[in-house]
Amino acid sequence: MRDPRIAHRYAHALFTLAIERGLVEIVASELFQLKSFSEKDSRLIGFLQAPQVASEHKVALIITLFTARLSQPLVSFLRLLVEKGRIGFLPEIASEFEKLLEDQKGIIRARITTAIPVSEGYKNSLREKLEKMSGKKIEIIHRIDKGIIGGIVVQLQYKVIDRSVRHELNSLRHDLLALKVY
Repeated sequence: MRDPRIAHRYAHALFTLAIERGLVEIVASELFQLKSFSEKDSRLIGFLQAPQVASEHKVALIITLFTARLSQPLVSFLRLLVEKGRIGFLPEIASEFEKLLEDQKGIIRARITTAIPVSEGYKNSLREKLEKMSGKKIEIIHRIDKGIIGGIVVQLQYKVIDRSVRHELNSLRHDLLALKVY
């Protein structure tokens, strides 16, 4: 497993540079497009990671491909990633950059999981409660997982609120197994 601190450090450095240059939205848009492209077609990242290709050839490719298409800070950042052998972290760096951008805007993503689809009214009510609890603007990402049987699981940053039937049954099972019968 790769160290997430590496992606965070590089994302933070790029984010700081983008803020200094006043290019946060432009760099974010370009970085997210690169992430999307690299997830659809891994050949470019594969080439840029290939140990048999000299670093100067990789940098030349970046300059040729991206100088006219991307902002200067992002092109320089891609060169740095290639030179340091960290280009494979690009998707994770983009995800970390997105978190930093959302934090700057005061937005938190809440991931909710239910066993069945829920109404927009329910989502709005939940959003209001979570916004009141966190003091930030909440963006809800809804996922359906029949495995939780019923109820809801809410993941808000590093906090998990598990009110699923599956969780309650597991707790009950644990309590019953811990009970000593004479």
